[in-house]
Amino acid sequence: MKEIIEKAAARGATSSEVFLLSSLTTSVEFETNRLKNISHTEERGAALRIVADGRIGFATTTRLDDVDRLVENAVATAALGEKADQGYAEAASLDAPAIDDAGVRDLSLETMVETAGRAVEKVKAYEPKMNVETSTTRDIQEVSVTTSEGFEGSFTKTIYEHGVGGRLIEGENLLHVWEHRAGTDAAFDHDAMADEVIALTKKGRTNAPVSTGPTTVILTPRGLIDVLMTLHLGLNGSAVERGISPLSGRLGETVFDERISIVDDGLMDDGFGSAPFDDEGTPMASTQLVENGRVVSYLTDRKTAQRLDHPATGNGLRVKRLVQSKQLSKTPAPEITNWTMQPGEKSLDELLAGVGNGVVVDSIMGILMSNLLAGDFSGNIALGFRVENGKLVGRVKDAMVAGNIYKLFKDHVVALSSDLKQVGLLGGIGSHVLPYVVLKDVMVSSKRA
Repeated sequence: MKEIIEKAAARGATSSEVFLLSSLTTSVEFETNRLKNISHTEERGAALRIVADGRIGFATTTRLDDVDRLVENAVATAALGEKADQGYAEAASLDAPAIDDAGVRDLSLETMVETAGRAVEKVKAYEPKMNVETSTTRDIQEVSVTTSEGFEGSFTKTIYEHGVGGRLIEGENLLHVWEHRAGTDAAFDHDAMADEVIALTKKGRTNAPVSTGPTTVILTPRGLIDVLMTLHLGLNGSAVERGISPLSGRLGETVFDERISIVDDGLMDDGFGSAPFDDEGTPMASTQLVENGRVVSYLTDRKTAQRLDHPATGNGLRVKRLVQSKQLSKTPAPEITNWTMQPGEKSLDELLAGVGNGVVVDSIMGILMSNLLAGDFSGNIALGFRVENGKLVGRVKDAMVAGNIYKLFKDHVVALSSDLKQVGLLGGIGSHVLPYVVLKDVMVSSKRA
């Protein structure tokens, strides 16, 4: 790493940053009840950012035995690169979240196959006609960042993902349910996930009509993280800096109901997005974004922090959005880590009893087609349930839900549950710990109404 920095300096770089990534990934997939795929991939490479003549150069390589070419390419791109207006990371003290689990590192392929296969058998034992799908993935990452300004840091991180779901076709009905967990250790009840798939299937085999119009909606944690993608953009320092976020210039302003408090926690133990530092060497943090309805921080990398005159929050990540997989070819940009929301005081059962009539929304299909940046969301209710007199009476089918996060979270919040659940984006990737949220007068439309 230091050799690359020295070579860059010899070629005229006044500042430089080296990012090194090594990843060893093993995946097991079952589809339609049978083992479909086993894969084992290994990646290793480096990314170099430099400042030469006041401009940024960037290059990557997977050939670590030819760093001269890496330096040459970075120097060449600097001639046409953007103007450098931020420095690279300096030496800093770092916290150490628990993200390296020996149990994941030692996990055998045979155990992974057995775990995924057991989930298939358990769901099939409930309903033989169900097409069951499972996936189990183990990833071991090694990340290092070194800068000419004096930062040197490295960490090893294990990632473990397990998902189980199924599709059931009965007449004209297609029911798809899915449970997924992603974190840095494997110490959880795999069988309980299969049990939850069975429980959701039982609830969803009966259809219940819903009327078009303003409706009380209960967002499950999984439905809530779908909706919160609007705020991922609204609180993103890059969108704020460009003036395209509805939250630009609104720090300190009460934008939401006072019961809404959100933290981006990059130091969460077992957090999918956790690390001691981000992908440019800034220490990760537990950043309060919304406190009692008031916007108190944005998510920033070093560039947006400089341009906004805002603290760097340690969210400069080289990841592909939504799937959150690290990519050498990406330059750091503000991204979420692990979101948590402050819970309420009543249990889910108490909230349902108080709702009377409404719709539980567990997941939304097509939400990415919405104008998320403006806070709007809409889509088909992929999995949802009708509530009558405080009880679930059947699955909602052929219905849509729509709203605006800034309006709903300001004037339509009824309650938040004391129950919390860890979920991922679009039902998958991430370690976001959220409550159930009850909202009044949310627009629901139905083809059957």
